[in-house]
Amino acid sequence: MKMPLSQQKGFFAQYYLKLRAAGGASCEADIAKLSACGTDDERVAYVDQLAWVRAGDAELQVQREFNGKNATAAAELKERATTAFKQKKWLEAMLLYSRCYVTLPHDKISERAVALANRSATLYHMQKHSECLVDIRRALELEYPKELVYKLYERQARCYMALKDYPRTISAFKKCITASDESTLPADRRSKLHLEAMTMIKMLEKDPRTAKQAAKQQKLKQANAATSTQEQAQTLPHEKEFVSPLVRIDQNAQEGRFARAAADVQVGQELLVERPYVAVLLEKYAQTHCEYCFVRTVVPVACPGCSDVIYCSEQCQQKAAAKYHRFECGLLPVIWRSGASINNHMALRIIASKPLDYFLQLRSSLDEQLSLEQLLSLPKDDFRRVAHLERHQKERPASNFFQYVLMARFLTRCLQAAGYFGGEPQSEQVDAIGGLLLRCLQFIQFNTHEVAELHKYGAEGREKSIFIGGAIYPTLALFNHSCDPGVVRYFRGNTIHINSVRPVEAGLPINENYGPIYTQDKREDRQARLKELYWFECNCDACLENWPLFDQLPRDIIRFRCEAPNNCAAIIEVPPTCNDFMIKCVTCGELTNILKGLKVMQDTEMMTRTAKRLYDTGDYAKALNKFVDLLRIMYEVLAPPFPDFCECQQHLKDCFLNLGNVYNLN
Repeated sequence: MKMPLSQQKGFFAQYYLKLRAAGGASCEADIAKLSACGTDDERVAYVDQLAWVRAGDAELQVQREFNGKNATAAAELKERATTAFKQKKWLEAMLLYSRCYVTLPHDKISERAVALANRSATLYHMQKHSECLVDIRRALELEYPKELVYKLYERQARCYMALKDYPRTISAFKKCITASDESTLPADRRSKLHLEAMTMIKMLEKDPRTAKQAAKQQKLKQANAATSTQEQAQTLPHEKEFVSPLVRIDQNAQEGRFARAAADVQVGQELLVERPYVAVLLEKYAQTHCEYCFVRTVVPVACPGCSDVIYCSEQCQQKAAAKYHRFECGLLPVIWRSGASINNHMALRIIASKPLDYFLQLRSSLDEQLSLEQLLSLPKDDFRRVAHLERHQKERPASNFFQYVLMARFLTRCLQAAGYFGGEPQSEQVDAIGGLLLRCLQFIQFNTHEVAELHKYGAEGREKSIFIGGAIYPTLALFNHSCDPGVVRYFRGNTIHINSVRPVEAGLPINENYGPIYTQDKREDRQARLKELYWFECNCDACLENWPLFDQLPRDIIRFRCEAPNNCAAIIEVPPTCNDFMIKCVTCGELTNILKGLKVMQDTEMMTRTAKRLYDTGDYAKALNKFVDLLRIMYEVLAPPFPDFCECQQHLKDCFLNLGNVYNLN
């Protein structure tokens, strides 16, 4: 029996090709008529009524799939994990216990508790004491066998001891003694356990550090009690948001909406910290990173319904379930198998994250013109914050619209299968969401940022930034591009941090980078890539002046800034062998003393060595401060493009990246 198309890998591309073939001679003419449609609703409605499109709908059968939860498969994984544990292959055992836990059906409560307890044992042997404590807590909250609970409390006590948390060590040992009474241990072994635990308790109670720690913990407990759970959740480090008063969003006919400096920006200043409006993790990292916040985790929390994703905490799992995963649960295998891009997945998640009624009520006012002030004052989760982003609908060809309409129809079917429209979907509601999905696909195309993780290959001394997911940041999406950007971006989870990497004078644009950068890519290649991906022509200084690649930057010329009192902005190029200290500017005719600049060049050599040494030893915060000082000093007298300046700027960017998502591979 032939496998249904929707069960084949990459089936959406096959569906598209088959559909085009089925359209026959009228296909191109039918698609061309999309140009006459004025709205996304009209485009979806037009494609819906094409007979050859409707005939192909049977190929796209979408059903939720929950094949990953399997008690038999989980038992096999547990057996393999136990074998690895006995062989002291701790990492292999830990990973297998994790797979066992994620694979177990949600109603297998005691089995899940055992899997977590076993994983905690591997973590203890790996000296991952904090992670071990998390799994012990989770196992105790489930139905872990009472006769074995004493083992968890003993392990908990030894973890706290390793972490030098003596009050909690004492508490855990006391619980171990109590729990051992329900164990099946022989009397002599139980007495030995009691004796060892009591010995540790008495020793720690005499330690003066114990009382100090207990007082500090009590004070912290009282402070936390005075703070609501919601407030605590809002103060998690990866969730804090911040827009610097140095950043002003502006608008004009030539540049559209863009960011400019409201006051002078210095090197290294934090300008923006923003959580994503929507973020989607790549399938490749679905079993290593939290689906909600993108934090890499070794002690994952499983989804109750599927084994397709993991979470770093119960809080992230609950947030994802309440927001979008209740609809995506069971759909992810279909989405991944279809070959839909991460952009397509983001469109679905935008809709899944809000109730149907929300979009139906908002739809009529969606195209109302909003001033920049009105747009920026909208709540952070308001759909209009992203719906009004650039989507180039006037320049979009009919063939592209056709592809996007087909994808919108497929995503709508996914939502239908997930029950988004309720028990009896109304055609008008389904059509409305189809139109909104088409709109989402358009603005996502030009406004998505890749979320990255820095992979460090210790043995090779190599670092590489790896793409782990995609996201839309509504404020950052308003920043324009430059091939010589003034900022660097790095990530903590999927929260983006934007810091300046060179001074920006008040009133000048604060530009980020959309990919092509002048030090690595030739102007014609940058222009071609930007035109292809973002549909615009770059007019930054690096493009207008055709700056050379880093490897081709002249090293026999030093570029000084003219320091004439008439505020001349010209660049004075001087060879290092020049013996004159007073150089005439060919632009303004005034003399500039380059002695200060030459002195800076000498001073920065020693500072650069110090900064690099700090970086190589892993002291990134101190190295960052050194590189900030270097760039500030250089920028006062030197002008890019200049090799030393570029190298220093790259080192500063590397420092920031090391403060974000990092994965060490030995």
